[in-house]
Amino acid sequence: MLLFSFFRRPKNSVNNVATDTTVAEPVIQVDRNLFVDEEAPELKNPVKKITNPIEVFLDQNFEWQGYNDGYSHPETDYLNNNLAQIRSEFRLAVDKCMDIKRTELGELKLHLIDAEGISSRLEAKLKEKISQLEVTIHELDTQKILSAENEGIVSTAIHAYRIGFIKGLERYQQEKFFADSTGLFN
Repeated sequence: MLLFSFFRRPKNSVNNVATDTTVAEPVIQVDRNLFVDEEAPELKNPVKKITNPIEVFLDQNFEWQGYNDGYSHPETDYLNNNLAQIRSEFRLAVDKCMDIKRTELGELKLHLIDAEGISSRLEAKLKEKISQLEVTIHELDTQKILSAENEGIVSTAIHAYRIGFIKGLERYQQEKFFADSTGLFN
């Protein structure tokens, strides 16, 4: 029993006088940031959102660009050159989109080969998705051809640019006419 009495606190009695010889140690302040992470965890495999290059192209404000160009450069050659540039940028966006679709098509074809014989339902789904991508690629190729004649999807951008250019040109001419009529700049 003497062994168990070792773990007990000594009693204050005449025979057992306990002395407290412990010295109070200073309290160390620990930075909270060492143990607490208040930020949301990052995903190990973040989902990559693929932007559609055609949507990025069409989201531009072509009318405003045309207005600025018509006001600052009131020349027909400048208009024609910028319209040609819009068409070429559209074709580049279509090419990028077609590359994305072709890559996706290739991956689906490889997946179809891997899934062959496993599930007829999965095979049918993959074949349908492949045919949809082929139709989309054909439609993109058609839009690329139509852009040469200012037709198709690019026509909205071209018409908006042309309208803006005309408005900017009108504003330039009004200001020039007003300045010439006052005789201040002659």
